[in-house]
Amino acid sequence: MNKTIASVAIVGAVVSAVACGSDDTDQSTSDGNDYATQQTARSPAQRTDESKPTASPTDLGMIDQAKLASFVVAFRAGYSELTQDRDDSSIELIVLQSCDDIGNGVDEQQVTDEIRTLAAHNGNEPTQDQAERIYDMVTPACPG
Repeated sequence: MNKTIASVAIVGAVVSAVACGSDDTDQSTSDGNDYATQQTARSPAQRTDESKPTASPTDLGMIDQAKLASFVVAFRAGYSELTQDRDDSSIELIVLQSCDDIGNGVDEQQVTDEIRTLAAHNGNEPTQDQAERIYDMVTPACPG
């Protein structure tokens, strides 16, 4: 049931994102820089050689921008306590990092644990169940 709800939310968000669009061409540049900064800030204990990112800021075109935008919309709609006063690039990082980990064969439980850390905001952390639902929202956005 939760997967169905998440799927419906994502489909609705895709339609909304495509219909609304954005004239902000500078967003993708700053998102890439934020992503690079976040990657650099991760400690070696958080990232092993087996899970090095496969996408660099210049390779972000691998992730469908409409799916990324849809995730942001669905995440904001479903997790308001985790999105209050939070910018889109911070939410996009959840997808970017998770897709890197999934692409590198990191175990689903480890990715879900990482999602709990990435999704936490202003002292609010998602429950394990919420993190699993976020994982289900992330996977359609990852390059296949």
